[in-house]
Amino acid sequence: MSRGRGPATAWWKAQELLARRAHGTRELGDKLRHRGFPEAEIRDALERLQAKGFLDDREFASGLVEELFFRRGWGWYAVIARLRRRGLAPDLCEEVCAEFFDQLEKERLKAVLERLLEKKRRREQDRRKLYAWLGSRGFRGFEINLVLGPERPVSGEG
Repeated sequence: MSRGRGPATAWWKAQELLARRAHGTRELGDKLRHRGFPEAEIRDALERLQAKGFLDDREFASGLVEELFFRRGWGWYAVIARLRRRGLAPDLCEEVCAEFFDQLEKERLKAVLERLLEKKRRREQDRRKLYAWLGSRGFRGFEINLVLGPERPVSGEG
């Protein structure tokens, strides 16, 4: 039974998928391939969507970087890895992350890291373990040092 949808074409399915959430070009193409649409039809649909401004990998990546950082609490390396998993070009991933993190104010970065550490510090006080945990979330050393402070040498060293 048809529920008022357009004909079963890659163009219509792509629009339906984009109406639910943003996608990258490769991700959307993969979904259409998985649904069995012909390659030429997929290519045409993707080109039309790009021409109309409905499919833009840079815009998609920028929005995803913000979500991954602010809502999910992932750092530079983890964000890049997740963008690449979505099928975005490595150069684009690096560019978009560099733009975002370069423009990010230190205070906003620090606030996100503090929010992440709030619960973790209740159970863990060891700086090395907290540092490793933030590192596992993709944060770079200088970012982690903003909230944990630089490591102090152990007495007797140096």
